[in-house]
Amino acid sequence: MQERAERGERAERREQTAQRIVEAAGIVIDRTGYAAASIPEIQDAAGVSRGTVYHHFASKEELGDAVLARQAVFFEQVAASAGSGPAPELWLQALIEISHRYTASFLDDPVLRAAVRLSIEPGPYQTAESYAGPLGAVTAVLDSARTAGELQDHVDPSEAARILVGCYSGVQLLAMALVERETLHQQVAAMWSLIMPGLARPDVLPRLCLDLPGS
Repeated sequence: MQERAERGERAERREQTAQRIVEAAGIVIDRTGYAAASIPEIQDAAGVSRGTVYHHFASKEELGDAVLARQAVFFEQVAASAGSGPAPELWLQALIEISHRYTASFLDDPVLRAAVRLSIEPGPYQTAESYAGPLGAVTAVLDSARTAGELQDHVDPSEAARILVGCYSGVQLLAMALVERETLHQQVAAMWSLIMPGLARPDVLPRLCLDLPGS
């Protein structure tokens, strides 16, 4: 019994160390970009040795994969909620709230910011696979909105998802470039004010709150 408990403690410490390294990678990549990020910078930010980094991650690419995995988990949960569980009163309202929840996470979590930077900067992660998570999640929610009769007849969920993900990525990119992260929630609400009239049925649109919940 004691040996099993010790194994569990060792596994937990390994996981905590790996997560600390991923957090450090997120901080460095968010600050400098993937190409400029170096293993020595990441190990210094994590407070571990070079050997410890390579014990958990064989290469910088594996660290980049781990950063993107943090984002993937968020969108997997979104997609799963659209396919099971109790339906919200309005799926389009749920989509708006998801965007603000992701925005809050993006502002608080350097790993999510690094994931965004990985997917928008030229390099190994500027690929369709990097956008598969958000595209799949938004499509799933819009499919549910279609089934619930919330979308206008001309709206195709998969096409609309591409537009929404592209617009939201652009809003994020501009906020980072202009160093205006503190206004990102307002910018997301402004994005919805322009796009939502083209998505929602006229009887649904007045029922939607586009701002950050509670603001």
